[in-house]
Amino acid sequence: MIQMTLKQLLIEGNSQEMVKLIAEMHPADVAETLIEVPLENQINLINTVLSEMGALILREMDLTDQAAILSQLTSEKAADILKQMYTDEAADLLAILPQTETMTLLALMGDKGKEVKKLLAYESDTSGGLMATEFITVKEEQTIEEVLLFLREQAPSTESAYYLYVEAADRRLVGVVSLRTLVTKPLMTKVSEVMYRDVISVPEDMDQEEVARLFEKYGFLVLPVVDEQEKLIGVITLDDVLGVAEEEATEDIHKAASIIPMKEAYIDASIWTLFSKRVIWLLGLIVLNLLSSEVIAAYESVLASALTLAFFIPLLIDTGGNTGSQSATLVVRALVTGDIKLSDWGKILLKEIMVGAFLGVVLGVAGMTLGFFRGGYQIGVVVGLTMGAIVIFSNIVGMILPFILTKMKLDPAVASSPLITSVCDIAGLAIYFSIASWVFGF
Repeated sequence: MIQMTLKQLLIEGNSQEMVKLIAEMHPADVAETLIEVPLENQINLINTVLSEMGALILREMDLTDQAAILSQLTSEKAADILKQMYTDEAADLLAILPQTETMTLLALMGDKGKEVKKLLAYESDTSGGLMATEFITVKEEQTIEEVLLFLREQAPSTESAYYLYVEAADRRLVGVVSLRTLVTKPLMTKVSEVMYRDVISVPEDMDQEEVARLFEKYGFLVLPVVDEQEKLIGVITLDDVLGVAEEEATEDIHKAASIIPMKEAYIDASIWTLFSKRVIWLLGLIVLNLLSSEVIAAYESVLASALTLAFFIPLLIDTGGNTGSQSATLVVRALVTGDIKLSDWGKILLKEIMVGAFLGVVLGVAGMTLGFFRGGYQIGVVVGLTMGAIVIFSNIVGMILPFILTKMKLDPAVASSPLITSVCDIAGLAIYFSIASWVFGF
């Protein structure tokens, strides 16, 4: 109800009532309402509220929506809003704005702009691209009383304030202490006596997938980022990693369907973007599938002598593609989550050979039965043997291709269903007609 009221006030342009109502609402609810009205009304609201509130509202919106609003504000107002954001949020937003606009805003942001500019230098999919530079450091020789007094005076607004990082005299990260520890220990206790020394940190160039895996493994809320000298340069928070998990999952889904990953949301993507991200893979798969036609042409005489063989081609190659896709899906997921490593390939190969053999026997018997009733004894033998061989082969291909891609430093998700299916189609036809030639004596 309150959101409907806000929407009406936005459309009417009733600034005074809008400000009163927004003070009673969560920024996420305001942002949700804001995107339902024209851009002009959105800009009016952001111009009306204080920059601090504007930052809270914008951070709850998609980056593209944030950029659309920010680009229509005066440079001064936009810079003030960016200064109220955490550095990582400001960097993400500025990264999608035109470069000239970005440079202007960075200059207007003063010292905050310098911090954000450093973050923009990192690749977006690394720990440096994820981190924020708002964090609290204390010295190991300080007492808890001194630290608490510092916190009361500074009233830090950093989102990771529940952890304080301990620096040595040379500014190396040597420990971490929680607020819970500080408020439960005697005031005259030194930080060095209560800090946790075995700090897990990440380098500034670590891939974001590895960072996300560390959060999952250890249940972290915050993870420090250090440079080559082990000096603390930033922190990554759990909410940043949740975004990474969604991004990586979306990317893997796109790759699994032979689509070049898109950065923007589907609803925001243009027709040209959707076309260009799909057509390259489809053209490539057409070229690959031409080999299937060549295999059929090479065994034209076999097919002409036993036309019934043609009836089973879709059944056999589809089963091979499905088997390979199943195997690839299981292995890709295990590699991505760290469940298996490259060094495990021999053990996994043996396992999948056994699984493929069991599947091949069961499906081979089913195929032989179908072939017998459809075309007689010889057709049944050909279909049964082919089914078993294709299933075993496809299972191995589906397992080994992700390992090869990972070894080549490529994303194993590229071992997608369309790619696996195409490879198994070509091999399956060659196996089918080779067995048919042997059985029929060609």
